[in-house]
Amino acid sequence: MQILTTINSLEPYKIKGIKYEGYEKDSDGSILNTSESGKEYNIIRWLKHKYALSLQWLTYDEIENIIKQFQTAKKNQEKVTITKSKLTSKGYLDLKTTAGEPVFSFELTDLKPSQKTGTSFYDLTISLIERVDLV
Repeated sequence: MQILTTINSLEPYKIKGIKYEGYEKDSDGSILNTSESGKEYNIIRWLKHKYALSLQWLTYDEIENIIKQFQTAKKNQEKVTITKSKLTSKGYLDLKTTAGEPVFSFELTDLKPSQKTGTSFYDLTISLIERVDLV
């Protein structure tokens, strides 16, 4: 697991928000069982919750370092974590029953940088997936 120091060290105003986008349909998290009566039912082992983290007013160096840190994590096949206190103040919903920092998976194609029109600053939207174990 890699701690995203580049995001954790950002000023609070640079984190626009983290939006909950529902859960990802994942057949691996469900087990189909059959009761003694022959009726089939599902046992859910985990849910994957989707979030969109929005960063704003980033300099070129900041956005470059953030993307490099994500690339390094993907290359090493690691999940990433961002400080819960930083995310909670921006709208993060903690759907776990266990304590600890949130751990996210991602795809590199889910990093979407864009330049603010008429300025030298950038916005970055990152789609993150948090797996929450239920059983």
